Amino acid sequence: MKRILFITNLPTPYRVDFYSELGKHSDLTVIFEGKRPGDLTFNWNDDKITTFKPIYLNESLNEKKVDTSILKHLDNKKYDAIIISCYYTYTQTFALLYMKLKGIKYYFETDGGMISYGEKNIVKKVKRFLIGGAQAYFSPSKGSDEYLNYYNAPAEKINRYPFTSLSETDILNNALTKAAKKEFKQKLGITEDKIVITIGQFIHRKGFDVLLKSCEFIDKSVGVYIIGGKPTDEYLEMKQKLALSNVNFVGFKSKNEIEEWLMAADVFVLPTREDIWGLVINEAMGFGLPVVTTDKCVAGVELIKDRECIVPVEDVEALYKIINNILHNDEYAIKISNNNLASIRNNTFQNMATAHLNVINKN
Repeated sequence: MKRILFITNLPTPYRVDFYSELGKHSDLTVIFEGKRPGDLTFNWNDDKITTFKPIYLNESLNEKKVDTSILKHLDNKKYDAIIISCYYTYTQTFALLYMKLKGIKYYFETDGGMISYGEKNIVKKVKRFLIGGAQAYFSPSKGSDEYLNYYNAPAEKINRYPFTSLSETDILNNALTKAAKKEFKQKLGITEDKIVITIGQFIHRKGFDVLLKSCEFIDKSVGVYIIGGKPTDEYLEMKQKLALSNVNFVGFKSKNEIEEWLMAADVFVLPTREDIWGLVINEAMGFGLPVVTTDKCVAGVELIKDRECIVPVEDVEALYKIINNILHNDEYAIKISNNNLASIRNNTFQNMATAHLNVINKN
């Protein structure tokens, strides 16, 4: 059984689930820079950690502070593989520099990245120095491959892994019937026969303003629900100005509550202006939903096979046309749902762990 050290920033839920799966097949230690983000008081998932050893360097994450205590863990004699995942935090930058100086072999993992073509040359050189030199690289997408390669990772050392927030049991065997969706709608107090949902923060990057503009051209009998907290004045004013009586802003929901909304929904939309992945895409596909997103959502570009469901960013017309096509053609919607379920089945924690172990075992 391989002895693996994984270094990351926070014990986020999907990460803990992945490490828990990896820990079933290896002697795994995970160093978290902090238990929680910033000054927040909650911890994630402490009670779920059973198959690996967690080490917390601090109670809360401070990305701009170096914690030198990490050095005592960086030893190839204790581990068969050391994997680092956040080169941009000061502690992990420090760890990278130390391993390079001492000739300690390590692996580099990313869950996404965007090439900054206009950056200063000195910044590019620093990134190339930090990213280059790993034993091997873990990448979830073609775009991430290009990102790593641009910043000095040899193409032959880049290995693809399925990035996810889903276990095998989280993925439905079949898309839900109309009758089943109706039951979930009734449970949630939804009166519309069909609904469109999206999930995310009310920030410009998520593109909810583009969705609202497209709602002018979606039948008012269709409910549109934006889930993600308190809407800003911008969105409230836009709803009023465009007379969008069928648009509803829904507050923050727990994981279990989100699952009920996904069960009730007929179409999921993420009109993002930029997402280096977008795990909510995985989750919507796992519930057998037709998913519409933009060409700036890496998860969509990587996973969705019905390419007409990927629209140009900020293209209001393309967005409402594909949504309407899905809403008004049940046979078409079922085809997309089945394609999404088939596409997402490989993107599980089990396969994510296997992909990592396969790379480590061959190096």
